[in-house]
Amino acid sequence: MVWLVTTEEKLFDLRTRNTPSKISAWVFQTVTEQSPKWLPKRDGGRLIATTWLLAAIVFMSCYSGILTAMMTVPRVSTPIDSLADLVAQSKLPWRLEAGSMITAFLMESGDPVRQKAVTAMSGSISDCWAARQALVQGHYAAICDETTMKKTMSWDFSTSGKCHLYIARDKVLTNLMMALAFKKNSTFLSGVNKILLVVKEAGLVAKWLGEQITNTSQCLRPPSADRRDGISPLNLDAFVGPLLVLFGGMILGALTFVGEHFIWRITWMTQ
Repeated sequence: MVWLVTTEEKLFDLRTRNTPSKISAWVFQTVTEQSPKWLPKRDGGRLIATTWLLAAIVFMSCYSGILTAMMTVPRVSTPIDSLADLVAQSKLPWRLEAGSMITAFLMESGDPVRQKAVTAMSGSISDCWAARQALVQGHYAAICDETTMKKTMSWDFSTSGKCHLYIARDKVLTNLMMALAFKKNSTFLSGVNKILLVVKEAGLVAKWLGEQITNTSQCLRPPSADRRDGISPLNLDAFVGPLLVLFGGMILGALTFVGEHFIWRITWMTQ
């Protein structure tokens, strides 16, 4: 701005009193989003200064708005996000499916945390789908397979329009193999293996599950993400619009500035 005013004074033979103080006040008012009363005297300088003022207002408004939102919106913590969190607390009881292989898996793992999940459970359930109503109402937690839990979430969201359930990020069992059993040396084995391989590689299993289990995208998000929806740090891409306005205004102002100078010179020479 100092260079702009100085150049303007030299080219158009102008005089501005207290230039440093006026420019300092102008910059301070721009940063604090106040309306400055002083502007350069020529149209080219005013266009450049106005463009900078508009860009500064946009930049400061975006930054202050995002900063205020991040400071005022509360963050939701997830108290139980793993099996260790579950067995370490005493407020929420949990249950396992009766007769399932998960009980034997936990006890034979040799891990004290997994063994406590069996020894300290409040009871058993026939299966997770049958106990879905009690899970939604928060009577207890349950260790279930992921497919059944997604199906339960889909049922809950379809009937209530809300997500009352969530799946912990730390999985109890990450590798669950399911198979079709045949008699030894069965003639159907090789044919079925080829069919299963084709179905798996073609993604048909995931497609069929997606068709049967819907309305789970919102509920699969962690609860801590609900209150921070749409709030994220600003990157350079977010300021592409204001930067284009700033650069465009600077270029237009510079062209106006040069045009004014040529017009003034021609007028001065003809007089």
